[in-house]
Amino acid sequence: MGLFDKLFGAIKKGSSIEPPKNGNYTLTDNLMDEEIFWNIIKTTKDNSNGDFEEQQEELAKELRKLTPDEIILFGNRFRYFRGQANTWELWGAIYIIHGGCGDDSFNDFREWVIGQDLDADTINEIGWEGLGYVYSTVFKELTGQEMEYTYRENHETTGQEWEEENDDLNNMFPKLYDKYKDYYN
Repeated sequence: MGLFDKLFGAIKKGSSIEPPKNGNYTLTDNLMDEEIFWNIIKTTKDNSNGDFEEQQEELAKELRKLTPDEIILFGNRFRYFRGQANTWELWGAIYIIHGGCGDDSFNDFREWVIGQDLDADTINEIGWEGLGYVYSTVFKELTGQEMEYTYRENHETTGQEWEEENDDLNNMFPKLYDKYKDYYN
């Protein structure tokens, strides 16, 4: 028996180590099943009739039906998709629509896109801030504790970089650029 085993107890052969418990939940970097995640998003979108603020309320209602462990899985999946949406192409789309877009606005926009499940050329009205806070708010309601984030999302912007001073954005999104070209004239 080694020193570690003497201090912390030996692990029996064939057993597994449980992830650490913190309060009434388990810290994990596992992701919620993708189909379950998108069903929750679809339900909240359908129930809100396109009103993004109402969708946040609907999401809170749906998340209150889950356990704290399931909310962590949802939050991890959300952060996964937000990281996947961290692309120059998506940043270019919102840059066209707003005539510019900083880091914080791009983060909020990515969260809004997850809630809408849209492609960049179909974007019309945008009201985006808040969706990324819902799961941690509900988690705190249920547990009385701040949600800890063990899942690490992608923070590196990937894809084809563009320059605002040339025709990159027009070439990438001709329909979107044509629709919002007045911002550039």
